[in-house]
Amino acid sequence: MTALVLRSLGRVRASLGALWVVLAAFQVILVAVAAEFHEAGNFERLAQALPAVLQLAVAPALTSFGNMALLGYFDILVIISVELWAIFVASEPAGEVESGLVDLVLARPVRRHRLITRSLIAMIVSTLIVSAGMALGTVAGLFLFAPAGVAWPATDRLFLLLAHLNLIGWCFGTMALAVSGWTRRRGASIAIVSIAALGMYLLDIAGLWWTRIETLAKLTPVYYFHGGPIIAGTHDSTRDFVVLGGICVVATVIAYWQFARRDL
Repeated sequence: MTALVLRSLGRVRASLGALWVVLAAFQVILVAVAAEFHEAGNFERLAQALPAVLQLAVAPALTSFGNMALLGYFDILVIISVELWAIFVASEPAGEVESGLVDLVLARPVRRHRLITRSLIAMIVSTLIVSAGMALGTVAGLFLFAPAGVAWPATDRLFLLLAHLNLIGWCFGTMALAVSGWTRRRGASIAIVSIAALGMYLLDIAGLWWTRIETLAKLTPVYYFHGGPIIAGTHDSTRDFVVLGGICVVATVIAYWQFARRDL
């Protein structure tokens, strides 16, 4: 199993390294920007400039240097980047079916479920590596740019945001793993789950503006990761972890079941 996982990670090491560098650098730059806002005293005006519908979702991150330094962990572009990465890595079984490589792998004494386990582990580990790079970028930025005497981000808030970021990535990664049990092309798996993720985000955003469809937004994993309340310390993340973790488990079970019965 270790050899299979290392082989999968080796295939994507260049892309993984590039994403790691980009997101780590983004955190360093974000801390520098937060320091500049702190020195200019612009946080209050920045928060007030937001539309009322976004006050709860974003405004808490724009009230202090420490809070703004954590904004990147729930920035929609960062979240989507992590999700797309998880989707790409988890779609490996479909890619092997498409290329015919699955026949060579299974020609050895390897059970089918090991291919799912391998891709699941590779997806989880690589996502953790990406989020660890973001945390390292945050720490580096704080040492380089944090104004003297200013409070650093709260450690518990940082770990909560990291946990949410990884879980939402794993949700869509396990969905891609499940979809790979049906599709014969990697691109199809990526497209199906990516478009579904986009639709969920649009639904969640619409739910902020139109309360009538908020109930529908609650049916998506996206609803269970809003960084503003976490930053403000007013949110209990237990429900989020239960829902997101449950989605991961269900999608993973479906992936094992379907891949075991599919025609290769």
